[in-house]
Amino acid sequence: MILNKIGHILKDYDDFAIVSHVSPDGDSIGSMLGLFNTLKDFGKSVDLFVDDILPEKYSFLTGYDNIKRYNTGSKYSCLIILDCGDVLRLGELKSLLNCSDIVINIDHHISNTLFGDVNYVDSNASSVGEIIYQILKINGYNISKTTAMCLYTSILTDTGGFKYSNTTSMTFNIVGDLINTGINFSDIYSRIYDSKTLSQTKLLEKVLSTLEVYFNDTVAVLTMPYKLLEECNAKENDADEFINYARNIDTAEVGVFIKQINDFKCRVSLRSKNYVDVSKIAAYFNGGGHIRAAGCTIEGSISEAKNKILDALKDVLEVGHK
Repeated sequence: MILNKIGHILKDYDDFAIVSHVSPDGDSIGSMLGLFNTLKDFGKSVDLFVDDILPEKYSFLTGYDNIKRYNTGSKYSCLIILDCGDVLRLGELKSLLNCSDIVINIDHHISNTLFGDVNYVDSNASSVGEIIYQILKINGYNISKTTAMCLYTSILTDTGGFKYSNTTSMTFNIVGDLINTGINFSDIYSRIYDSKTLSQTKLLEKVLSTLEVYFNDTVAVLTMPYKLLEECNAKENDADEFINYARNIDTAEVGVFIKQINDFKCRVSLRSKNYVDVSKIAAYFNGGGHIRAAGCTIEGSISEAKNKILDALKDVLEVGHK
């Protein structure tokens, strides 16, 4: 069984690098830190890398300050890649694949390209945090309160607070076990969802003013020119949850959020409710994700990116209504 094989590697190897995708989120950070804290408890040497700025709202998790952006040339016995559908999502850290004896790829994206020496991809798992929990339990690791906080954060955020359709009875069983370690789950929720900076709130006001709807109000689009970040003294990851304001409109089947990176490139987030598989839309633009949540990067201005996404959605929406 692959989970047992991964467990043996975790026990037999002594030095690890754990990495995840650019634009880090609660699942990537939570699963990284959950595994990090467990391995550190067993005396392992572990380095953490993400080639991007980290959202500060996860800074309460133990190990957050250990996450580095760059590798300075170190080599590792084992490289563990979490929540990453393909190596391009690693950014500059993809070079680590050439600096490691063995690569373990753990993910829940159905589009994963199986780039590791050992691959475990469970598209039925709500999150990678759920998979890390299973690996630890099956292989006899004790899940400490510190690790439980990280894995709970992972599962909480990737299920949208347990409201997305990827939430299963298994998810609740795992969460129950994590809560039994004594974590303050309500405090974790509050830190992630109930605390907003003034800059973030000002940014939200400006982004909401860009709202446009298409196709009989079934597609809601929000946009964020990069100049807004400077105007509001905000960071790009302050806008991570803004996509939900588009998706949550009652008539909307699809929510689209277009973040301008520079004059020639935009990052697009896609969310759907019932019948549109947004992972296929994202894949068309060399992105990826899940059926109800996906993303991609598109060359061009905001207007050009929006038109490309709307063109891709048009036929899908017509089929969905038939």
